[in-house]
Amino acid sequence: MAVDPDEEALTWAGEEDARPVAAARPTKVAKTPKTPKAANTSSAPDGAPTIVEVVDAPEKPQTSSLLLVTYGVLAGAYLIYTLGWVVSIQGYGATHSVSTDPLTAIMFALTEFLAIASPILWFGAVLALTRGRKAIIRLLWLLLGLVVVIPWPFVLGAWSYGR
Repeated sequence: MAVDPDEEALTWAGEEDARPVAAARPTKVAKTPKTPKAANTSSAPDGAPTIVEVVDAPEKPQTSSLLLVTYGVLAGAYLIYTLGWVVSIQGYGATHSVSTDPLTAIMFALTEFLAIASPILWFGAVLALTRGRKAIIRLLWLLLGLVVVIPWPFVLGAWSYGR
């Protein structure tokens, strides 16, 4: 049983054009900044329209979901390391006094800040410096960072010895 096209939902006027059209020959053209996004049509010498399709440059492959979850877990570990450094330094600062020499006090405060920021700086540096490389290289550098920036005073409990 044929259905009348006028009774179908969501039909548009002129949707079905019954006029015969000469075969179009598609041509692919690489995208340049000056090329508009819409497809251009022009007439070929024999009268048949030529369709020019705009093709984007090959895109970088997408990062897999498992890799993104792994990056998230590692980012969480680096955040925990940062909190470990904060707790260690607060405990150490409460039990030890800093020298009255201004240069020594400034250097001590700078080293405290760098110790707290080291996990975040490592994670950001690895992401920035390994851009465009294989994922395994980035993961190896991130795993190495988990060993390098571990908050040893927190792990060993050294911050609580002076209390």
